Amino acid sequence: MTKTTEHTTQTTEALNELLEQVAQGTELHFESGLCGDWTLMVKRPEKVAFHVVTKGDCWFGFPDSSVAPIKLSASDIIFVNKGVSHFLSETQIPSDINESDIPQYCQPDHQQYGVVCYDVKSAPGANDTLFQLLPPWLILKQADQYQQLSHIIEMIRFETTQQAPGYHTVISRLSDVLTLNLLRQVIDQGESLNGPLAALNDRQLRSVVIAIIDEPGADWSVEHLAELAYLSVSAFAERCIKKTGLTPKKLVDQLRLQRARMLLNGSQLPLDLIAEQLGYQSATAFSRFFKKYAGLSPADYRRNYHP
Repeated sequence: MTKTTEHTTQTTEALNELLEQVAQGTELHFESGLCGDWTLMVKRPEKVAFHVVTKGDCWFGFPDSSVAPIKLSASDIIFVNKGVSHFLSETQIPSDINESDIPQYCQPDHQQYGVVCYDVKSAPGANDTLFQLLPPWLILKQADQYQQLSHIIEMIRFETTQQAPGYHTVISRLSDVLTLNLLRQVIDQGESLNGPLAALNDRQLRSVVIAIIDEPGADWSVEHLAELAYLSVSAFAERCIKKTGLTPKKLVDQLRLQRARMLLNGSQLPLDLIAEQLGYQSATAFSRFFKKYAGLSPADYRRNYHP
């Protein structure tokens, strides 16, 4: 086996391990047929979520946002990252209804809509490692889904429609394979995106991304990164820009920025410890870096996230 082949195999195995660990952490959160004026409102979720529209049309949007709600149809699936407030609703303007009350409003014969919602338990490590590469939210319309993903969604729709004995167990067990296939498709389509996700989809840049995620505070010189990719410095820099739209330094910065956001969002670590984890000598240097890319200080970012 050549070094290049061994390198490709190792990085593929590392990605497989990430995906498998993520898929094992999925759980059914909500399932119901719906009718009338209904809304599912999720405010600053602590977990990553997947929503499958099983019946009818509905709207996906963000409270207190200038982004217009997006119309969804049966078989569409939505990925929503941690901390992103959002809603699913019968109308573009969400109503004020508690999630626990929703099933009481509808008799089975009157159900015009249906959704299934899954949460991903965010254990430290692999889950956050992968999800920090993904956008805040992503919609895969039925027409854009890979065949295998589409088949899984149709199975979920069939089970929720028939409601045969044990159907809840079936749609719950399907959550892991649904997650795995959704993430596979998102990563496979990484070439159409910019940044770290596109690098994760590239066979030579993938090892670089995984290495930086594992040790964001390391001294990542261009020479070291090029060695990980089994490329010359010039070839590595050219490939990095071509595939991600970022220079090698900015790729490292983006991965550190995403880790910083994750730590600010999901922990109470003081800034000096976050700075140390990301390779900065002081909280001041880290704050300067963060404000350059995020547009506000780490303290303000954390305050906005947890008012």
